[in-house]
Amino acid sequence: MINKYLANVRESVNQQFLNIIKSDSQVSKAMLHTVLAPSKCIRAGIVRAAAELEGTLNKESINNLEVAVEAMHSYSLIHDDLPAMDDDDMRRGQPSNHIAYGEATAILAGDALHSLAYEIVANDTNLSVDHKVNIIKLLSDACGFNGMILGQQLDLESEGSDTGDINKIHALKTGRLISASLAMPITNSKLRMKLKIVGEDIGLAFQIMDDVLEITGSTKALGKDSKSDVKNNKLTYVSVYGLETAVKNAEKLIEKSINKIIDLDGNFNKKNLIEICNFIISRDN
Repeated sequence: MINKYLANVRESVNQQFLNIIKSDSQVSKAMLHTVLAPSKCIRAGIVRAAAELEGTLNKESINNLEVAVEAMHSYSLIHDDLPAMDDDDMRRGQPSNHIAYGEATAILAGDALHSLAYEIVANDTNLSVDHKVNIIKLLSDACGFNGMILGQQLDLESEGSDTGDINKIHALKTGRLISASLAMPITNSKLRMKLKIVGEDIGLAFQIMDDVLEITGSTKALGKDSKSDVKNNKLTYVSVYGLETAVKNAEKLIEKSINKIIDLDGNFNKKNLIEICNFIISRDN
C-alpha cells in the first residue's frame, strides 16, 4: 500500500519538475537527469503525509513543498557524488551527474536545484507569508552551515577514523532535512515543533538503515555502489555499533516516533505517516 502511495507522490513530483524546468540548456538537462531518476521520494512522501495530518494546505501547495524538498535533496546528492566528496560514479541506478554531464555542469546543476527549492516556496500564491518564512527557515537551518553542510564536512573529516560522532554526522547530514520535511507543511507552530523533533528520530533511523543496506544490499538493488562507504573508509553506524545493534537502534527510533505520532492531540490522519515510518526500516534499497 505504501509503495503505491510513494509512487503517486513520485509521479506528481516528476510532473511538476517537468513543468518548472523547461529550458533545454545543458544545466537544465543535468538537473532533470537527477530529479527524474528512479527514487523512493521518501522526503516528498513525508511532506504529503505530514500535510494530511493537519489537512490545511491545498494540493498545489503540498505538491510545491514536495518538489522543493526533493530539489534540495537532489542538489545534495549531486554534490555528494563529486570527485572531491565521495567520488561515486552511480546514483539511482544511472551514472552520477558529474559522470553524465561533467564536473562543472554537475556543480552548477546542484547549485541551481538548491536555489530552485527556495524559488518554488516563494512563488506559491496560496501559502501565507508567515508560513513561507517558516518553511524557508526550516530549509535553511536544515541545509546550511550548521545543518547538512556541516554534516558533510564532519563526514569528510571522519574518513579513515573511528573517533567521529556518527550520531551527530547522521543527524546533520540526513536527519535535519527529513525533520524539515515533516515540519514544513504544518501551519500550527506547536504541532510543527513536535513534528520537527519526531522527524529528527525518523531521519536518524533512515540513515542508520542506509548504512545497514550498504553492507547487506547489492549495487543493483541500491542503485549505487553498495561498497562505497568501505571504499572511502567512511565512519558509519555499522562500523561503530555493529550490524545487529544498528538495526535494533533504528527499530527503536521508529517505534518511538510512531508512538509520538499516535499520541498527537486531535483527530489527525496519521495512517500514511506511520506506514512511511515502518517502510523506512523494512525497505531493501
